[in-house]
Amino acid sequence: MRVLVIDDDPDLRNLLAHYIRQQWPAGDVEEYDPLERDKPGATFKLGAYDVIILDYMLGRGDGLQWLADFKKRPDCPPIIFLTGAGNEIIAVRAMKAGADEYQRKQELTKERLITAIRDVAHDKIEKTVPPEIAARMEGHILGARVKIPGIKVLRLIGEGGMSRVYLASRESDDEPLVVKILRSEVTQEERALARFIEEYNLVERIRTRHVARIHSHGVSDDNAYLVMEFFDGGDLNKRLDNKALPPEEALRIFRELMFALGDIHEQGILHRDLKPQNLMFRSDGSLAIVDFGIAKHIDSVDNTNKGEILGTPRYMSPEQVQGRALDLRTDIYSAGVLLYQMMLGSHLFEGETAVEVALHHLNTPPPGLPERLQRFQRLFDKLLEKDRDARFRNADEVIGYLSRKFYQGQ
Repeated sequence: MRVLVIDDDPDLRNLLAHYIRQQWPAGDVEEYDPLERDKPGATFKLGAYDVIILDYMLGRGDGLQWLADFKKRPDCPPIIFLTGAGNEIIAVRAMKAGADEYQRKQELTKERLITAIRDVAHDKIEKTVPPEIAARMEGHILGARVKIPGIKVLRLIGEGGMSRVYLASRESDDEPLVVKILRSEVTQEERALARFIEEYNLVERIRTRHVARIHSHGVSDDNAYLVMEFFDGGDLNKRLDNKALPPEEALRIFRELMFALGDIHEQGILHRDLKPQNLMFRSDGSLAIVDFGIAKHIDSVDNTNKGEILGTPRYMSPEQVQGRALDLRTDIYSAGVLLYQMMLGSHLFEGETAVEVALHHLNTPPPGLPERLQRFQRLFDKLLEKDRDARFRNADEVIGYLSRKFYQGQ
């Protein structure tokens, strides 16, 4: 196992080398300082390495140009390209230039580095392909196979039960986009495919900055896809990082979520699956709701979906758990569960199984807030009422309450 690390930051080079040697003690890591050495020429044996880790900022050199030149050589090994956080345009250019993987330096952990190396060089370091790598390989192959007019699919960046998510861009420019491709096993289920198509039809009707922009949708070789906005601020899960947010920050995000729910509820649409992964942030900090895969128009929910239980147990309203007909108040409850997680840094209810967690929403009173958060107790009481008739009726009521209690004079 031989790795070449090219970066002008000696501390980062040393750290990456340390991570690699911890994982593969017999591995050989060469640190290459571009401030002291020119770009490797034709006599430099790139093929002697199993992986190259290359930074996009090289002091006096341009990492993208080095990448492009390396990739012209037949002996070039896989390259992991390092970018800065929020530099997805650079990442797009790198992937278009032939990078096999990219990682944000500010978010690079040992686990992410080792996973990236295994992904690009598994044939050199693994005798057999582990299941998780096999699954990602399948995802990468699917992304390369799917043809979308005017769009280049670049890299698998996420997976869910129903779909895979890819970094992409237009062929005509480098604006980052997201392509969401429905899993083939799901596509074969007529009902699931109908949900996927309905997601596009629902979101297309909503004209608000609080909902992810959908650029196009279609089917390629029996693979249904959506092309949508990329969020360089990540999701709420990333922002939380298993910790509580300052109360004022949590309340600010929650208030913006209420404006977002107001926008979609005004269109008669329930989301029904609010959770941290479905709240995304742009670079300017603005929030948008994504993943309307189980969203429904309120009339459809009332008339045709009694008895159907869909959603994520940690964030389900009591009426969702019961499979009752739903209204706007189900999203209000789920938003309250999210606010609890933002302020406390833990889930409202824990359990050994999803069923146990869901039953807590039905039967267990929410825990009281600690002394430092007592001023928010009445807000939580009204958000997390098990009897929805005692709950806030809609987002406008919540916004009005927040304005009176916490934002007067601002």
